[in-house]
Amino acid sequence: MTLLHRFRIRGVRMSWQVGSWRNIPVWPTVFMGLIIVFMVYAQNTFPPIKLTVFAGYFIGGMAWFVAVAMSSSVVITEYGMIPEAGRSSDAVGWSQVSDYFEVAEGKRIHFTFLYQDYLGERKRLDLFVPIQGADRFRSLVRTKLDVQMEHPVHRVTSRKALEN
Repeated sequence: MTLLHRFRIRGVRMSWQVGSWRNIPVWPTVFMGLIIVFMVYAQNTFPPIKLTVFAGYFIGGMAWFVAVAMSSSVVITEYGMIPEAGRSSDAVGWSQVSDYFEVAEGKRIHFTFLYQDYLGERKRLDLFVPIQGADRFRSLVRTKLDVQMEHPVHRVTSRKALEN
């Protein structure tokens, strides 16, 4: 299902994984570890049990691992932003955004978008953009949002704005 959700997204301009390589999916990793432990235990205790019995479980764990990794990516499209590719219902269209600002934080840039959902409630979307994709993302945001906003966006120099 995750692959179908990801491939259904049209007009992808850029995407990146959330977090770093150290943020591996925990539950699929634990599941595959348990399968390996049971496989070693079964081979030492009950030698007639074939390893192919465990192969399906291990392949299922690998598929789960890949699905979780794919769903934890941010996707930016022609039409808006999807903060988690596995949950396209959380997508924010460019036309919904009323204001935005950015703050540099070490090896990534923190963008905050203020928008209204389809029920009219004001909400906030925080995206952490890797430093290597920040210029491209900034350019895309400016072409999509600065056209529809009346006032130019000013760079935030303190963290006070993030504490609201």
